[in-house]
Amino acid sequence: MDDTSGDQLYRIHESASAGRAVELRYTPTIADMAEGLRARGRSKVGRRQRLPFFLVGLVGPGYAVVLIAQNGESGGSAVGLTAVGLLGWAFALFGHRLMAWSTRGLLAAAGECRAFVDGEGVTVESAQGSTHLRWSALAGYAETPATFMVFTGDKQIIGGALLPKRGLAGPGQQDVLRAILDRNLKRL
Repeated sequence: MDDTSGDQLYRIHESASAGRAVELRYTPTIADMAEGLRARGRSKVGRRQRLPFFLVGLVGPGYAVVLIAQNGESGGSAVGLTAVGLLGWAFALFGHRLMAWSTRGLLAAAGECRAFVDGEGVTVESAQGSTHLRWSALAGYAETPATFMVFTGDKQIIGGALLPKRGLAGPGQQDVLRAILDRNLKRL
């Protein structure tokens, strides 16, 4: 028989106030992270953070066109402005993939993760350690076809927890997890 009396997740499960809880077991991937970050990018905060990149993408090439029209030829500054504009568009459209790719080392080091979502909050345990996020520290969540992503309320950084649906024990667990998240967080 497996003795789990010393296991932190088991203790949290015993003290869960909601009566219903969901456990996930998964190995996080870059694709999971990209999908979760893309969902955040569609939120009000995410759109606000991408706005400068869209503006650079419009203003850079637009100013380059003005320079070419005035001088009648393409100079180095017009090419540079166009390149900066294209980089702005690239980050605005694909920034979530770049940010997810930058976490590849952390994801690899985490290995297999166990997440537990209950009336107290979200707890994630990995080879790197464990994190418990109370509902009061979280602002909202986003659901994608393959993940649930919970986010902190900080508008300057991205914080939270990635919860891939493939880590759930069964298809009915998705509805339980969604109900817990809806009860405690705002859907983004």
